[in-house]
Amino acid sequence: MKSVLKILSTKTLSKTQKSRIIELGHTYTERNFIETKTVPFSYEENNSTILFSSQNAVKSVYSKPGINTILKDKKCYCVGEKTKSLLIEKGLKVTHFEENSSDLAYFIAKKAKNERFLFFCGNERRPELETILKKENIEIEATEVYQTILKPKKMGFFNMILFYSPSGVKSFLKHNSLDQSLCVCIGQTTASSILTPKKNILIASKPTIEHMIYTIKKQLHTHD
Repeated sequence: MKSVLKILSTKTLSKTQKSRIIELGHTYTERNFIETKTVPFSYEENNSTILFSSQNAVKSVYSKPGINTILKDKKCYCVGEKTKSLLIEKGLKVTHFEENSSDLAYFIAKKAKNERFLFFCGNERRPELETILKKENIEIEATEVYQTILKPKKMGFFNMILFYSPSGVKSFLKHNSLDQSLCVCIGQTTASSILTPKKNILIASKPTIEHMIYTIKKQLHTHD
């Protein structure tokens, strides 16, 4: 008889995603360790190329009345395929995207050195994009459009913990340790924020929740 593992998601998943994990036959718990809050921001029309850091940045920007009209013809780059899809839904043409901010910064440094950028982002953003562009003397102005609020809570031991962002990792570790837990991460940036042996970290082949679930399934089948 196989042992039942305890799996924790540090984010509330959709009903379908949750079902796909539960049907693997293990104990599943979920809790939001962070929440996001839109903050007021101002935007003045200029000739900057727009950068979006995440889906949260897109949602926050587009909650501003009339922003569709203002941004509809703007050139934009973004981090993440899901962010790109959301921007296309909003009517924007995405010139280029990368799956993490470092890769986007290196692309810009190589291919768009003469552009200036307006970066819509959150307060807990990773520093790589701004650091790399400033080092290359590329003008970038960061505009915070949402705040990430940590919601830590003591949870006890779980065999497998799902992480979706460095902020989620930071919140979890405020009152918990990873002990011998296996960490399943949505991407390399999240994984790099976990200071635990690499053998205890799995990274999804693509930064989506669906690919995380596939990674879990593959791991569990390997050890059946």
